[in-house]
Amino acid sequence: MYCIDTSSLLHAWQRAYPPRRFPGLWAQFDALIDAGRLVASLEVFHELQKKDDDVGKWAKERKESLFRDIDQDIQDNVVSIMTSYPKLVDTSTGKSGADPFVIALAKCPPPSVVVTQEGFGSAKTPKIPFVCQQEGLKCINLLQMIDHEDWVF
Repeated sequence: MYCIDTSSLLHAWQRAYPPRRFPGLWAQFDALIDAGRLVASLEVFHELQKKDDDVGKWAKERKESLFRDIDQDIQDNVVSIMTSYPKLVDTSTGKSGADPFVIALAKCPPPSVVVTQEGFGSAKTPKIPFVCQQEGLKCINLLQMIDHEDWVF
């Protein structure tokens, strides 16, 4: 199971694999979503809606199947993550606001592999991959997920 971050969806949509050029990739995403193997936090949905473009429309069409509501387990995980890594989110700008929710969702049983395009970060400037490593979660980028799934286009 994969838990995907906003950065990977935006990277795929806008830079690397636009749907008009790579419809097969997006069909594979839908297959993973339909199988319940690709999930995202509702906070990722909210970040995508701020873009107010086609990726936001794509997300809205999959709101019920891809995005998970924030339940008590996720909320408890977010509190723990933000206590341990308070600089994960820039509270003055709200930047990276979905990041703790992505990690928190991935920590819920069964644990998921986190998919993000973020750089590693450090203890001073934690990013999703750094926190995942500290929390014992596997974290990969989108191309690694494609390789792991053995998709060919």
